[in-house]
Amino acid sequence: MRFIVVRRTKPHQYIKPLIIVLSLLTGMILVAILLVLIGAHPVTTLVTIAYSFITPQVVKDMLLLTMLGCALLISFKGAVWNVGAEGQLYVAIIPIVWITLYAVPWSASSPPHQQVLVILASITVAALFGAAWGAIAGALRAYVGIDEVPVTLIMNYVAYYLVNLLILGPFRGRYVYGYIRTDDLPDAYKLSINIVMQRTGNAFLDGFLEFIRAIVYYAYWVLAAILVALLTWVVFNYTSIGLRIKILGSNPEFLKAVGVDARKTILTALALSGSLVGIASAIYYLGDLTRLTYPIQSQTASYGYLAILVAWLSMLELPLIPLSAYVVSSLRNAGRNMQIFGLGGLESTLILLGSILLTYSTLRFLTEYEVRVVK
Repeated sequence: MRFIVVRRTKPHQYIKPLIIVLSLLTGMILVAILLVLIGAHPVTTLVTIAYSFITPQVVKDMLLLTMLGCALLISFKGAVWNVGAEGQLYVAIIPIVWITLYAVPWSASSPPHQQVLVILASITVAALFGAAWGAIAGALRAYVGIDEVPVTLIMNYVAYYLVNLLILGPFRGRYVYGYIRTDDLPDAYKLSINIVMQRTGNAFLDGFLEFIRAIVYYAYWVLAAILVALLTWVVFNYTSIGLRIKILGSNPEFLKAVGVDARKTILTALALSGSLVGIASAIYYLGDLTRLTYPIQSQTASYGYLAILVAWLSMLELPLIPLSAYVVSSLRNAGRNMQIFGLGGLESTLILLGSILLTYSTLRFLTEYEVRVVK
């Protein structure tokens, strides 16, 4: 008698969202148990984690990670593993800094249309820079045979040091009060809508109003996230390159059989992925970051790496990307809140993420494969 593992021909219906929910609940319960064992109050622990899912702070992270998750979905669908979104995110900011601070700086005498043109130009050029940075790894994988995972990972650090050199040199600000950083982005180019809301004294109402204020503040991000998701949907459902990418991920030999150059598909997948990262990068810089500080690797929020988790938790399904982004954003927020309230700090955050990922991996395996006994 022996055991064999075979792939299920028909996975269970509605199982994908259920896996995400079960993974989330399991992670929360496990970290709560462990923190209770070291002396934390169980109710305080669970309330802190649960509260992290309904705070306005998750809005920004969710929107940005939704855009980055869609970007990585483009390449991941083709089994082309772009783990270089972190580097593409910062490389794409380089032309924006040059355009907004040096090429077309804002002044009191600037014409009104300059604001719109500069913002659109910044987003466009950032997309091109992100595409070019991704295409480098794509070309090495397609035409030289070098695996894209280590290449894109190494290129993240190349991007860090390239940005650092620019901050230390030509991009170093004049009005930075002794700090090593770029000048702040002119207010005219910032993509945010700031409104003031008076507190009512009612905790529930004030929390709801804070959510509304956050959504209004990041209204441009909402539009950008919808646009990026729509572009991703169009690529996969209405373009030949989207179809080729999906076939590349499931049956690459079929592409060769019908005469399609798989190398061009690999290159295009990474370039398209990088271009969407570039769009997200422009929104991030124009709407929140607004300047670069040396050294950039110690200032990064690691959104590029978190986006990998978003793409995997979504099971590479576009409709689940926003849900996955919300979960990852909330977990990131939970980690910060647990540190603030003294509930284990970084260790509890790692336990939380590790528990969720372990449960996710186990459940995904069980839904896609089954173990059979053969006599």
